[in-house]
Amino acid sequence: MQKIFLSLILFFVLELVVIIEVGSSIGALNTIFIMFLMMLLGVVLIKMRFRQAIEGLKNGTVDTSVFFLPLAGFLFLFPGFISDIIGLLLLIPRIQTRCVRFYNDKRDDSEFFTFARKESDAFFHKGNTIDGTAEHVDNNDENKSIK
Repeated sequence: MQKIFLSLILFFVLELVVIIEVGSSIGALNTIFIMFLMMLLGVVLIKMRFRQAIEGLKNGTVDTSVFFLPLAGFLFLFPGFISDIIGLLLLIPRIQTRCVRFYNDKRDDSEFFTFARKESDAFFHKGNTIDGTAEHVDNNDENKSIK
């Protein structure tokens, strides 16, 4: 947990250094304008990729981009150039595939978790699940309409 916290602090400091350096080179207003354009570009790209992912889900295929969209969206909300560039890269399908391969190569099967129910757990019961709908009828409303 400490490594994650220290990594986030280091990332934040790097973002500030890059923003200050770019701002001193091209000016504060230009820096803000470029960051705003990167944010808009990111929103448009996420919207396009989200539509593609939804179409894939409708066709019955699960694309890995579904997992990268929230992360890329978070990176675009985080102010800075480094996070915007990483967010843009995460929207590229070839880079997504490489990230998935890297994760699968590095992960140990013992680190992966699954949900399993215990036989002694009283919350779960054995049997069939019936799917249905219900409608709530308030008796007070019926009495008011009779009067």
